Amino acid sequence: MESSFMRNSKSKEERRAIERHNMRYLMRVYPDRTRITSNNFNPVTYWRKGVQMAALNWQTFDLGMQLNQAMYESGTDRSGYVLKPSELREIKVMPQEWSGLRERQEVTFSIDVISAQQLMRPNGMPNNKTVDPYVEVEVFHSSDKREKRDADHTEAPSTDSPLKFRTRVIPENGFNPIFDGKFTFKVTTKFPELIFVRWSVKLSHNGESYNDRPPVATHTAKLNGLKRGYRTLPLFDHNGEQYLFSTLFCRVNIDSVQTVFLKHNEESETASTTKPRGVGRVFNTFGTRSNNISPKSSMDKSSYEG
Repeated sequence: MESSFMRNSKSKEERRAIERHNMRYLMRVYPDRTRITSNNFNPVTYWRKGVQMAALNWQTFDLGMQLNQAMYESGTDRSGYVLKPSELREIKVMPQEWSGLRERQEVTFSIDVISAQQLMRPNGMPNNKTVDPYVEVEVFHSSDKREKRDADHTEAPSTDSPLKFRTRVIPENGFNPIFDGKFTFKVTTKFPELIFVRWSVKLSHNGESYNDRPPVATHTAKLNGLKRGYRTLPLFDHNGEQYLFSTLFCRVNIDSVQTVFLKHNEESETASTTKPRGVGRVFNTFGTRSNNISPKSSMDKSSYEG
């Protein structure tokens, strides 16, 4: 379960051991029994470690389930099989002279929220209450610091954009509100394949201000699964059921994808015959061997060469 995963992935060596394990074997992580409300974790946390099966509580259509649905609906045939990023499935030998820099991808993209059509009035809303919608656009990715549960993160540059934007509130118009919101995102991450975008339609309580109430409709998509240009996006309710006529009209464009090198604070790595603390426990937990542990590669050079 997720608590066992976190206990066995605290140190740098343990996390690398798990990534190496998942290059050859399958791993399943499921919600803790303490989640008595059947809420879900963020599966991106485990996908970035190579976990193939991030089991979720399907009865709850929260953020975790929305990301999972976006992940496996991003393929052209929606077969339920998505290939992991190459860095999580290919054994690579790192050079002996390590410069202390980590290679990352800087992805810049823009999303224009133009309008909405026929937004549904929430059940139980008083008749004298007006529908005052606005749209919140939020990005989730593998290097997201908002849910930082381990130290295996390279600090993102200060030039990265905020991960959440909001349109203006349109008072008294749930039928055809025109938002005309233009947002540009810049994300630095190791896995651009694990960038997700969620549109949340929310209602202002007074026609002017924002709030933290649950959205009345959402749409979540994988960035590389979105077609470029002007798009009509379907909207879903809190149970994951699609609204028949409610949609968002948006424009999506990926401006650039550039390779950058970031500094990483890491202890100097010297040759040592001492077994790193906790690595054996990780491999014993997942039923694999604990030899060939290298702090700099997924497999040492002698093993790689056969």
